[in-house]
Order: sequence, then C-alpha cells, then structure tokens
Amino acid sequence: MTRRFGLMILLGCGVLAAAGLGRLSLDTDVLGMLPQEMPEVRGLSVFHEDYARQDELVLLIEGGPEEEGILTDYAESLANELDQAGVARRVRWNPQWTEQGEGLAELLAYLWLNGEADETRRLTEKFAPAQAPRAFAEALAAVATAMEGEDMMMRANDPLGLLRHPSAEMLMAAANQGGGGFESADGRGHLILLDAPGAVASYREAGEWIENVRAVVDKWRRTEGDGLTVRITGEPAFSAEIGGAMERDMRGTVGITTTLIGLLFWWMQRRLGLLAGLMLTLALVFLTALGLAGWIYGELSIMAAGFAAVLIGLTVDYGVLICQEAKLVGPNPTLLRRATAKSILWASATTAVVFFALNMSGLPGIAQLGTIVACGILAGAVLMLGFYLPFVAKAGAGRETAGHGNFRPIKTSEAGWISAGLLLTALVSLLLHGVPGIGFDAKMMRPRDSQAMLGFERVQALFPQWDADGLRLVVEADDAESMRARLAEARRRVEAEPLIESAALPADWWPDGKRQAMNGMVLTNLLRDTGALMKSASDAGFSDEGLALSKAVLSALEAMVGEDGLVFPKSEVAREMMRMFVNYKEDGSGSIAGTISLTENAKPADKDYEALRPLSGDGIWLTGWTLLRPAVAPLVTRDLTHVFLPMAALMVVMLGVMFRSVRETLLVVAALVLSGLLLLAIMSWTGMRWNFLNIAATPLLLGTGIDYGIHVMMTLRRNGGDVAAMWHGTGKAVVFCGCSTAIGFGSLCFASNDALASLGTVAVTGILISMLVSVFLLPAWTVKTGKPG
Repeated sequence: MTRRFGLMILLGCGVLAAAGLGRLSLDTDVLGMLPQEMPEVRGLSVFHEDYARQDELVLLIEGGPEEEGILTDYAESLANELDQAGVARRVRWNPQWTEQGEGLAELLAYLWLNGEADETRRLTEKFAPAQAPRAFAEALAAVATAMEGEDMMMRANDPLGLLRHPSAEMLMAAANQGGGGFESADGRGHLILLDAPGAVASYREAGEWIENVRAVVDKWRRTEGDGLTVRITGEPAFSAEIGGAMERDMRGTVGITTTLIGLLFWWMQRRLGLLAGLMLTLALVFLTALGLAGWIYGELSIMAAGFAAVLIGLTVDYGVLICQEAKLVGPNPTLLRRATAKSILWASATTAVVFFALNMSGLPGIAQLGTIVACGILAGAVLMLGFYLPFVAKAGAGRETAGHGNFRPIKTSEAGWISAGLLLTALVSLLLHGVPGIGFDAKMMRPRDSQAMLGFERVQALFPQWDADGLRLVVEADDAESMRARLAEARRRVEAEPLIESAALPADWWPDGKRQAMNGMVLTNLLRDTGALMKSASDAGFSDEGLALSKAVLSALEAMVGEDGLVFPKSEVAREMMRMFVNYKEDGSGSIAGTISLTENAKPADKDYEALRPLSGDGIWLTGWTLLRPAVAPLVTRDLTHVFLPMAALMVVMLGVMFRSVRETLLVVAALVLSGLLLLAIMSWTGMRWNFLNIAATPLLLGTGIDYGIHVMMTLRRNGGDVAAMWHGTGKAVVFCGCSTAIGFGSLCFASNDALASLGTVAVTGILISMLVSVFLLPAWTVKTGKPG
C-alpha cells in the first residue's frame, strides 16, 4: 500500500509537471515584473510594444579615421551579403525614400491632406495660376542663396516647399542626421536594420536567428570588412541574451545547489542510496514547481524562474528530517510518517504562507515569485512524504549519526560580550554609513557581460536620437474621436508645465476625416492645374529631376482626394517612416509618440518627479527609463511598511501563543533583531542596496530566523537547558538547514544579472547570520536569563 501510494504520487506529479512545462514560457521583459497600471510602466510598455520592434535587429558598423565618410559603401556591401544569405526578410542600410521615392511622396501627400487647413490654403494661394511664376522665381533664388549643401539640395528638388510642411519637421530632423539617420554625424558609424525572416516567438528562436546573422557578418569581416567592428543589438538580441543567460543560470544554479547539498547530506548520512533517492526527489520538486508555474501563469518572469532553484535548498530539509527520524523509529513507514508528517506539513504550510503573503506586494514580479515558491514548497512536502519517506523506510533506517564529536558551548559571559560587541558594531556602522537605500536600474536585469547592451550604448553615443534616457510623451486611444480629445489634452498639459522647454508631438500624423475632407476641397483647384503648374516651374528654371518629387506628391494627392472614406498611406515605405511616430491600427486604435525636452536644471528622476507626474493619466503617458527609479522606490518602501512589518508583527504574536512566555518570546525576537541589524550593517558597509528583487529575501529571513529560534528554544525546553545536547541534535539540524538554504540562495550569487545576484547575496548573508545567532548565542541568553520553560 505504501509503495503504491508513493508510485501514485510520483505518477501524478510527473503528469502535472509534464503538462505544465508544455505550457510554460519565459518572459524576458523587465517591464513585466512591474505594475502595469503605473503610468511610467504603462507608457514604456506601449512605447516598447508599438515602436521597439520585436523582430528587428540593429547592426552597427564602426570604423576609424581612415573609414570616415565611406562606411556607407561598407554598409551596402554587408547588407547585400545578408540579403543574399537569406537571413533576413528585409535589410535596410539607408533611408528607403532615397531608393523608393514614391513612399516619401505618398507620406508627404498624406501630411498635406491631413494637416492644418491654413497650411493647405496658403499653398494653394501661393501657387495659384496668377501667382505661380513669381513663387517659382523666389524658390529658385532661395536655391542660389542657400548656405548649406543639404538645404540647397532640398530646395532645388522641392520648388513647391512640400517638404517644409510643419507636420514633416520631425521626419526631416531624422533625415538630416548624417546618412538620413543611418550614418553617424562623425562618419565613423553606420547602421543596418534587419527584419526577421519569420516570427520570433521565443528567446531561443531569436538566439538561433542571431547566430545565423553573426555567421554571415564574421565571414564578411574576414574579407571586405577587415578591420571594422560590427556590433549586434536590438530587441531580439536583448531577448536572446536575457533568456539564454537565465536558462544557463538555472542549469548552473541547480547543478551547484544539488552538488553542494548532496555533499553536505553525504557528510551527515553516509548512504549513497539515500542520497540518490533524495536527488531524484529534489529533481521532481523542481520540475513540479515549474509545471505548476505553467498551469498558473503560462508565462514565467525571469525573476521567478531564477528563484525556482532555491526550492532545492528549502525542501531538502524535509528529507533530512525524515532520515534523522528513521534512525530513531526504525523501518516502519507508518511510524516514520507519524513522527515526521505533522512537523513537515506544518513547516511547509507556515513557510508557504510567508511566501503567499508576497501577493500583497505592489510588484507583480514579487507576487509571482511568492506564489511559485509557495506552491513548490507544498509540492516538495507532498513528494517527500509520499515518495521519499517510503524509500527511506526501506533503505535508510537503523543508521547512526556520523561524527558527533565534542562541543563546548559558548559561556553566558562570553555570549554577553560577543552580543554587545556585535550590536555596538552594527549600530555604529549604520550611524556612519546610513541604512541601505533603495535602488533601481533596468540594466540590473540584463546579463553583466551584455554584448547587446554594449552595442546599444555605442549606438546611443553615435546617434543621439536613440537615447533611451530621453523622455517620451505617448498618447494612446481606441478611436479617432478619443485620440483627438487626448491630443488636445496632452497639448494643454504640456503648455501648462513650466519644466518643459519644448515638445514635439506629431498630432497631425493621426488620420482625421474632417481635415482630409476640408483639405481635399481646397486642393482640388491646385491639382486640376498640375500640368500648367509644372510647366511654370520648368519655365522658371527647375530641371525635370528637380520636379520629380513635386510631381510624385501631387500625383499621390490626386489619388488620395479621389478616395472615399478615411485616407491612410498604403505603401510599406510610407508606413515604415510613419512607425517612428505613429502606430495606427486597422480598427482605428493606436498611439502617437512624441518627445519632451525639459529645462536645463530639471531633474525628472529626483526633485521634479512629482511635479511631472500630473502629465500622465487617461491614455497620456510621460515615460522614460529615468522615471522608473523614483516610481518603483515607493513600492519597495510600501512593501517594507505594509507587507513585511505586519508579517513580522503577526509572527511575534504567533511566538507568544506558542511559547506562552514573554521571556522566551522576547529572546527569539532579540535574536531576530540582532540578525537584522547585522545584515543591514553588512549591506551598508559593502554598498548593497535594496531593490525590487532582493527585498523578496525579507520574508524568508523572517521565517527562517524565527524557525531557527523556535527549534532551539523548544529543544532547550525539553532537555532542561542542556546546550551540549541541543547541539548534537537540533543544533546540527539547524546548521544543516541554514547551510542548505544558504547554498540554494548562494547559487544565485553566480547569476548573470545583478538583480538575482543581489538577491542571493542578501539571502545568504541573512540566513547564515540568523543560523549562527540562533545556534550559538540564543542558547546562552536562554540559560543566562533562567531555566527554559
């Protein structure tokens, strides 16, 4: 019956894990860990989804002084190699309108048809049949007096001034950056943009695509591109790096944790059979936890995935307890279950409650982490009792504990001096260095050695318009009427804020049926006389080449005016240019992205953050990575005050109910307080700061610290204050529990990103301090203050 029960548990967990793992995917987006209702997060999410292409790689070619100004030729050569290799659906190395002028013509026609009616009226009046010769003569004179080459070329090819429509200013600003936005101002950097040949559904697919691209780039660099540097960045590169690094971290941390815990277990039990069974059970716990994540969430954040390895360090304690009790009760599984089930189930339940409490956090990533770990701990208890316990009953009973050795407890006088010294040191450290602050940086979730980030930083340095620290004003709406209202409200908010020096919001790019109808009527006369208008321009001295753009724009306008209903550019080239500023969907919804420039002394991430917050709300979002730190910091503070402090108070009440002794309750609380102060002092000395991830270690430290104190205090109650006896039994068990849990978290210290590494460092430090204080100082305090119980 016992064996059948164990097999049923094993089969059930296996089926559950397999089905859940099939549903599981890894979310590598840092924003997914933050509250989506937060204005800064919502704005970044909209901008990220609508304008940061998930299927576009960015290649940066860099050269030295000898390649200055000729990188365009190299970019064209590499683009041809990539295109011929078939690693991209589309390769762009220069502005598309330079080779496909009809796309630019269609976009300009749309802007004139969709723009302010006054601009359209001025154009038609200026180039009316009677006024056209004079207007063209003035345009030709402007060409002759143009001071800069680019301005002269633009005027020579735009006699009607169609490129100087106010709505086209943002497009022209991008085009006027060297190489139309593809070549850096100093001529030493050039961009190539690659569209994925197919859908990039996961970080693994992104990684495979990047490897194919890198193979072509490496081959090219060995021939034509010798001496040049080519960097790869973009959303797929970040996704592949983060996901791949996390996958390696999970494999590595699980391997390290399992190996070290196995060695520790072997030192205590000296049985290969028990060790093999324990390793199998731990593997099932890990897979079951991930399977449960697949059922509950489907998509698991990288933070929760990295935390899953910690389950091994938490659940192995149950296996050790079963092995130790088997030495006392013998091979009878019923007696062994009776001796261990209650304590394991209560321990798992209380620990799970602590982690479930993380769902009260204002950070979704923390809440997800708490749920997964809590479910994993409960699954671990079930597996240990249902599968590992029968195995131990058959193979591991009747063995003696190895290596008791001698133990001299710390004397009460020594404990007093040590405790006072530690307390004084902690307080002085906190007075000198202060309490650890709260920090947030999106880069902490990316791999430390991130080639994609290095490439992006180089792109930012060479192309200022790619600066991710700039502020964006994103306006989203579900229909045209809502968009018009929100754009008007956005302008009102911007004009009312003295911290804003300038704002560029391409409101006229959003399709407006009323404007298009009005402008269409005004443009009818101009379009009717297109032939005469072009002849007048030719007579004034403009060449056929100089009139090509004007003819194309007027032709596109004529086609648009003849259309029924709302007009929006159809060509891929025109829409590609528009996607920098507008994301218009077929159902009429979408967003507009503008830029905000603040006054010189404004500090949006510091003193001026609260003043700028009213700009956001109701579909209008002022956003940027610089705003996330001041936005997230209050949530971390809130978790400390609204989640963890009440949790600590509840635990103190539970201690009082359990001990029914004020003295013993205060002693355990004192051990917890001293441990906490020492942890804060070490963090302060080493420069560690709290962040939205390592704060998740707080409930674990509260739970383990109190658990260790309870185990020690209850044992001293039973043996009448015999500290040496406590050490040979409970003391060693607590040391093993502390070491195994520390090993589980310690594996995170080697994670590839700083956030997980900081979580591991804080947790390991706090757990080891709590264990040492509980095992070596708390017993001396207990004996000093009176007989336990």
